[in-house]
Amino acid sequence: MWDKIIFTVILFFSDEVYQKYNDEGCNYIRENILTSDNVGSVSDVLNYWNTGYGYLHKVNMFFENIESSRVDEEFKNTMINEMKFIRAFIYFRLIRSYGGVPIIKEVYDINSDWSNVKRNTYNECVEYIISDLDDVIANLPDRPSERNRVGANAARALKSRVLLYNASALNNPDNDKERWQKASDAAKELLDKGYSLCDNYREMFFDVTNNEYIFAKEFSETYSHMLGFNLACTGDGGRGWATPSQNLVDAYETLDGEIPVLNSESGDINPKSIYNPEKPYENRDPRFYDCIYYNGSTSLNGRIVETFKDGADMIQQDMTMTGYYCRKFVNENEPVSQSHHYTTPFPFFRLAEIYLNYAEAEFQLGHEDVAREYVNKVRARKSVNMPSITDSGEALLKRIYHERQIELAFEGHRFFDLRRWKIADNTPIVGLNIIKDGEGKFSYERYVLSLDSRKNEWKDAFFVLPIHYSEIQKSNESLEQNNGY
Repeated sequence: MWDKIIFTVILFFSDEVYQKYNDEGCNYIRENILTSDNVGSVSDVLNYWNTGYGYLHKVNMFFENIESSRVDEEFKNTMINEMKFIRAFIYFRLIRSYGGVPIIKEVYDINSDWSNVKRNTYNECVEYIISDLDDVIANLPDRPSERNRVGANAARALKSRVLLYNASALNNPDNDKERWQKASDAAKELLDKGYSLCDNYREMFFDVTNNEYIFAKEFSETYSHMLGFNLACTGDGGRGWATPSQNLVDAYETLDGEIPVLNSESGDINPKSIYNPEKPYENRDPRFYDCIYYNGSTSLNGRIVETFKDGADMIQQDMTMTGYYCRKFVNENEPVSQSHHYTTPFPFFRLAEIYLNYAEAEFQLGHEDVAREYVNKVRARKSVNMPSITDSGEALLKRIYHERQIELAFEGHRFFDLRRWKIADNTPIVGLNIIKDGEGKFSYERYVLSLDSRKNEWKDAFFVLPIHYSEIQKSNESLEQNNGY
């Protein structure tokens, strides 16, 4: 299950990642034709209704029986609070996809009457989630060294994320500053809990014991995954199933701190940057090299990646569709094999996100100096060391948005960030054709992916997902569908 979840996080949760095989549900979202009938084809990482309520059924069974169980009271209290965290996380994932959802506290069975089930408001759901998290914070230890176990700090991290979403434009149309203050306060609670940014951005993702991780999913030889095989370049024997787009590559700044390309489709160059279109991968943010395999980069055993026409990793149906492969979670010290037991951890919460949550909330509260300080902390990581930002006003807000795109790439944020900010649009996904001439020189041609022409117009309804029509019917239409579906 976790292999599927993590792979789909990388695949679906970023508007800049192209899924190379023809997944019907992914196409519905990409082509702006999502409806209440076809949403059932979308991965349950996004279309989380059935999965989420399936888990909540088990959670409710736990709470119905735990008080009468004959276990030690201290152990019982720990279990209750760990389960409250799980319940809060499930409800957050539900409201992130659909807006307000029904808060179900009883154990339904096959004979239960669903006709009176109604949706709670988004605000009611947030209050319910925060109540659970506050209980966890009050009753469990911080557990800063136990990255794979729920503690008060994991609850604080989830609280920070929940309140950030609650304050954002999608859910806070009146821009209530009190919501931003709560989001700021929640993030600030974690700033003095002993965490620190890992010096090495790339190596951080292979070591769950690093001091940046707050809460992460660990794996073992017995409970492993196949992410390394699924992501690795096809020239290395991998599947290459998640291929970053040219849009994301263009977003990585040059070493002077400038965004190099202003429009991915046209290739318009930022004249302020040191970007050289004839050598497009030189002088870029170090996180670019940590996260993306590109033509001329090195992969396993020093092999040179060849995404040019007729190269070992070239663009075609069963290889990359954009000219790139994802490197971020590929540990090059491990073999590329379907039979290998990969144990790379996956971060649910890490300090860099909390810094950026805090920066965004502080900007919205008018504290631009604090916002710049915490964005610059992320940029000053030893292995990154990008120039400090000095922007103000709307330019600073865009910098905060941009830093999240780069720092948190492929970690499950971008899809929802664009929607909570209400800036998702019809931008097409772009790839890069590379031709190598007889003298070994390369030429580059941008193209819009044929399956991603986005001829259908963007609708604001797409800021959230529809509830599948069968669920509306099951409730005897007491469930209200999201607007626009």
